[in-house]
Amino acid sequence: MGIGYLQQSAGSRRHKTPDDDLSEQYSHRLEGRVVGDERRPVYVAGPFEVDLVAAEDAAFRLVCDVYEALRMDEGSPGSLGWTYELQRGPRQT
Repeated sequence: MGIGYLQQSAGSRRHKTPDDDLSEQYSHRLEGRVVGDERRPVYVAGPFEVDLVAAEDAAFRLVCDVYEALRMDEGSPGSLGWTYELQRGPRQT
């Protein structure tokens, strides 16, 4: 509706009025982008883009890091990154 904080930052939401132009600028959609030889899905929301393949990998890394922190807290630590490597292989740099 064009009344979000990024579209109209001043004032409270109650005092904002819908703006079709702002709404269109911040529309969201799913697109495909070519990265190297690979076509990847990208979520676009206004000026912001999220590479969904990279986002999924980042979320998985977070889960692995939390699991390792939990094991460390319970007194049975492993080497850092072992959970991710076990599931996905060595980190790519």
